[in-house]
Amino acid sequence: MERGFGAGWRDLGSGPSADGRVIFGMAVGPFYLQFASVAALASLTLLAFLHLRLRRRLVRAAAAGADRQRFESLFRLSARPMLLLDANGLVEQGNPTFVERYPVLARSLVGKPVTGLAVPSSRSVLIRCLKSALEGSQEAAEVVCVFGESALDVEVTASPMSIDGKVVGTCVTFEDISDRKRHESELHGRALHDYLTGLPNRALFHDRLNHALNRVKRTGGTVALLYIDLDRFKPVNDRMGHAIGDRVLETVAERLGALVRSADTVARVGGDEFAILLEHAEDERESLTAAERVVSVLRAEMSIGDAPILIGASVGVALSDSTIDGPADLVRRADLAMYEAKKRGGFQAYAYHPELEDGHDDIGERLETDLRRAIELNELHVAYQPIVDVDGEELIGVEALVRWTHAEFGNVFPSTFIPLAERSALVADIDRWVLERACRDLSEVARIVGGDRSLLLSVNLSARHFDEPDFIASVSDIILRTGIDPVNLQLEITETVAGGDAEKVRRLKALGVKVAIDDFGSGYSSLGYLRELDVDVLKVDRSFVLALGADPSSSAIVRTIITLAEILDLEVIIEGIEDARQLKHLRELGGRYVQGFLWDRPMRAERLPALLRDGVRRSDAGDTNPAGTDETRGGEVVPYHSPIGMGPRSPGLRDLRDALL
Repeated sequence: MERGFGAGWRDLGSGPSADGRVIFGMAVGPFYLQFASVAALASLTLLAFLHLRLRRRLVRAAAAGADRQRFESLFRLSARPMLLLDANGLVEQGNPTFVERYPVLARSLVGKPVTGLAVPSSRSVLIRCLKSALEGSQEAAEVVCVFGESALDVEVTASPMSIDGKVVGTCVTFEDISDRKRHESELHGRALHDYLTGLPNRALFHDRLNHALNRVKRTGGTVALLYIDLDRFKPVNDRMGHAIGDRVLETVAERLGALVRSADTVARVGGDEFAILLEHAEDERESLTAAERVVSVLRAEMSIGDAPILIGASVGVALSDSTIDGPADLVRRADLAMYEAKKRGGFQAYAYHPELEDGHDDIGERLETDLRRAIELNELHVAYQPIVDVDGEELIGVEALVRWTHAEFGNVFPSTFIPLAERSALVADIDRWVLERACRDLSEVARIVGGDRSLLLSVNLSARHFDEPDFIASVSDIILRTGIDPVNLQLEITETVAGGDAEKVRRLKALGVKVAIDDFGSGYSSLGYLRELDVDVLKVDRSFVLALGADPSSSAIVRTIITLAEILDLEVIIEGIEDARQLKHLRELGGRYVQGFLWDRPMRAERLPALLRDGVRRSDAGDTNPAGTDETRGGEVVPYHSPIGMGPRSPGLRDLRDALL
């Protein structure tokens, strides 16, 4: 054997020896080995191969031991519950965290399938994760598992356990995600439910309506839609505050929910708008009966806080049929029927029928719809027309008149939008808004001008507003909130309204305000009821003024009214004086208090302080200013005079509790 150079099995060859034998040799490390036979060389090669294999196994075992040590440390110290499973998915053991949290469960699970933890609906998901792990892939999924008596949302992670590349089991980790799922559910619920009432919102309602109509197409039948708009809600919300308004909406939701079947849907689709989907409606009669129950239950008194609250509802009914073009069309029909109920006075239900389409005035409906939002959009404003004492041509007050500047159509004439409002409950809402705004304006004017100077404020009231059960309370609340002196406030009602409820007129007078009969002489006037009514002022209808000097009968009627008022100790205001000729005849008849374009057109509140300081200017030419500007005309300056009726007929503000009895 000769020594050589190199490392490992470096050189292998053969050659003849000195005596002629074949010599085999190879270099091993720094040595060169020679062998006399192939058998010796083969033996050494086998030994070397076995040595290398053993060494590799030892290295792998050492590495596996290190990995197992790391895994055992993780398994033992992990804060998450973990289970070790065998190749068949049976539980071998749980880590200390699992045993500590669920000691009884940890003992009972050993030797059993882990799939028993999952609820039936989640079991297939867990099986799929375990199968992937046994195939060598880690997989995670969200499942619901029962731990003891609690069902929890957990994220399960199944990881393969391998030895020498062969999967021999699975490690399953559980992470509680109940809080996250609950938060996600709340967010999802908020997206589809009304935050205040908890009812489905517009998005969820339309989704359910779409599903219901698709079902009807497949299986037949009929669904009905009830579209509900609350009456008198806005004044309650404005007068009593949004907190009480929210309580009212919650009460409405509770009452509507108690009316329907479990298969039906009640939703809040707008501020004070609700909808009911009747999934299995028989016919129009049944649906109308359901709508009338809605009207009845929402008209019942609500006990919220210290005061009873009365509201109502207008309900439109529409049924699905072969002509319905999807959910939006059914909603449109129900909405159209609801507006018809509003036009007919509100507080009632009305069913859609094709004739509503035939008589549908697009512009009129558009204006009525926009009028409902005009207050919120700040499109309405109050204009003030002077009331003058012609004896000394002195300014004594103003009448508040509502005006509408539409964003698209510009100025809309009162003769156009007032009838629209009067056909629905809108007129009462507008009344309340005008009364409160005018009272605030006049209170602010009194503050700016200072001293004891003030104007009489005259505000017209509709019959619908006067007839509301909480009318007296509403007026008294506005007086208190705006700070106006009630002796400076005059409310105008028609003779028909005043004669229909003399007791309410008396209660109104008890607040300290004045009551005027508007358009006196235009209807049926009974001297008997006029004598019984405790009113302060008669306002002569302008139709008589137009004929002054030309029609003797008109002059006679005006003279009779003035004489009657003197006998009954009432004041008279003549409306519609537009030129000096009319004024001359009125003076001859004994008229004293007038209003009309002869002095000024209705003006913005910003001009009222100057009106108090300087008076109004009269145009003897009788310019009616068709452009309707608010500019002060040239002519004689009319000085200020204190309001009419400041004598014994004005009792002042009495105790409001007595006034409400």
